[in-house]
Amino acid sequence: MKELTREYAARMREYLQSEFPINAGDIQFSIPPNRRYGDLSTTLPFLLAKRMKQKPIEIGKRLVSLLSAKFLPMAEVSLAGGGFLNFTLDRHCFLRYLIDSVDCRPAARNQRIVVEHTSINPNKAAHIGHLRNACLGDTLARSLEYLGYPLEVQNYIDDTGIQVADVVWGLLHMIKMSLEEIRRIKDPAAMLWDVYARVNRHLAADPESEKARNRVHQAIEERRDPEYGVADWISSRVLEDHIRVMASIGIRYNLLVRERDIMELDFFTRAARILTEQGILYESEDPEKQGCRVIRYRHEDLEKVVIRSNGTATYIAKDLAYTFWKVGRFKEDFPFREFSRYADGQVILTTDFRGGSEKRDFGPAHRVFNVIDVRQSYLQNIIAQVLEDLEPAPSGERPFVHFSYEMVALTPRCVRELDLPLSPEDEKKPWVEVSGRKGIAVKAADLIQQLTARSRVEVDKRNPDLSESARDAIAVQIAVGALRYFMIKFNARAVIAFDFKDALAFEGDTGPYLQYTLVRLNSILRKLDEGEQAVMDVDIDPACLDSREAADFFEILLQLSDGDNRIETALENQDLSGIANHAFTLCQAFNRYYHGYPVINEPDRSLRFLRIQLLLLVRERLGRLLAIMGIPVPERM
Repeated sequence: MKELTREYAARMREYLQSEFPINAGDIQFSIPPNRRYGDLSTTLPFLLAKRMKQKPIEIGKRLVSLLSAKFLPMAEVSLAGGGFLNFTLDRHCFLRYLIDSVDCRPAARNQRIVVEHTSINPNKAAHIGHLRNACLGDTLARSLEYLGYPLEVQNYIDDTGIQVADVVWGLLHMIKMSLEEIRRIKDPAAMLWDVYARVNRHLAADPESEKARNRVHQAIEERRDPEYGVADWISSRVLEDHIRVMASIGIRYNLLVRERDIMELDFFTRAARILTEQGILYESEDPEKQGCRVIRYRHEDLEKVVIRSNGTATYIAKDLAYTFWKVGRFKEDFPFREFSRYADGQVILTTDFRGGSEKRDFGPAHRVFNVIDVRQSYLQNIIAQVLEDLEPAPSGERPFVHFSYEMVALTPRCVRELDLPLSPEDEKKPWVEVSGRKGIAVKAADLIQQLTARSRVEVDKRNPDLSESARDAIAVQIAVGALRYFMIKFNARAVIAFDFKDALAFEGDTGPYLQYTLVRLNSILRKLDEGEQAVMDVDIDPACLDSREAADFFEILLQLSDGDNRIETALENQDLSGIANHAFTLCQAFNRYYHGYPVINEPDRSLRFLRIQLLLLVRERLGRLLAIMGIPVPERM
């Protein structure tokens, strides 16, 4: 539809610019909420009326008169509501337009985009909240790539932070393990899950222990052993686990950027020089911040410490340096080396200050998306302000986007099913906050395993004739679809309460429902003979449909045509639930249509061929949407 409306807008401007002061971009189309007003609508008469100081209705009448002859037979032009210019599309022309453009994709763009997502502290196994970040980030990246943007997916690894220091201190000083013993740990990510919880309980009970933990943190930052060696080994092994878990649900990265490399290569000193020269970074005059170098955050009129009085960098200092590298604010680059490979051979690169043989041209980014939860909004807003101060963006552009999201909770039912502790008070709540300190937490790998096991039960019921390996594969695909859809179908700024039953339902607003619809579509189309599957080349006028079917048929065509616009709108609003909702409503519309109008058993050739054409169009668009959401399509369900 985007290409069609662009064509309509270009034609209108060509026809009208000799009589009306029309600028490029003035003509914008929307789909009316009520179809009796047409299929497309524009408020152009209101805009021109304001510009020409005339009544919208008079402008509208002139526009209808001028355009009606020009747009037939493609569309009928009418006026409604005192100045809304409406277009009712010719059904036959519109169907052929969709068929002819079925393989078209948005044009390639030359604006490189960097999406940073996941970015888990490499100190323990990933948890359910990290899955929401990764699913949102991956769907964002897939959407941008589909829209034609050159894309890099990066994962920031905070391997020198306080959370890594917590577990290093726990291993060396609480459990009293040597580096050799630590290296023999079989599943570091899982073991450190428990160590981290134990350390936090200890620190809460004995605040004096924080001094010892802080000394460990300082030793890691200064690369002193054994602390640094333990931190390096732990972070690398845990990172491998994170990559494996995310790969199991179809999430991949191009580059892992390690914080230690930012520190070792002294990127922040370069960034600080730029900030100081521009007057953005300065020494505070606040007695409580004596000796600290700060940035003033204008939105809240306060100073944020960037460099402490002892010369050490805060978290935002490292993040600023990383962001400057992303957008090409300085020429220095990282050395890169191979970290690992995916099963199909795709290489994951990592930064490494010690040197690397890989030559890659990462960045500079025209636009950066950071997928980070809402608790980091304050720091992310400061970074956005700094970039704007250094180089104001053209009106309407945002070169730095904090793609924020809320936390993931669990329903009380889910907490019970996971055999986690549940207080009487929590039992009465609609959702229970995940808390490692309270013992209410679930590893990402365990959640995926549980989903797969529950999916397998359903697969066994429905497909007892399939082999064990085939049922295993289908169960994994259903589990991945259920998880990924659940994580993006809600508004990103809303807390979501995960529930196994809700996520895995085969009916309703779920991933398995979408998968089932496409599996069903494929099954229907497989029953057609070869000639019927090539029906897209047959030109059939939808006028042969009765009025009821014509309305249902064309409603689905309009939904199909609106797909790319829905994706772009979801990105503009930073709310990927719009993509999920579009896929769900399309599935509902198709299933209602198929229940009402037979395909295989329809004796009338024209009706059967029209319905097959619609099924083929739905399959192509729905398959595209599921791919963007990272939802696999099983052979059977």
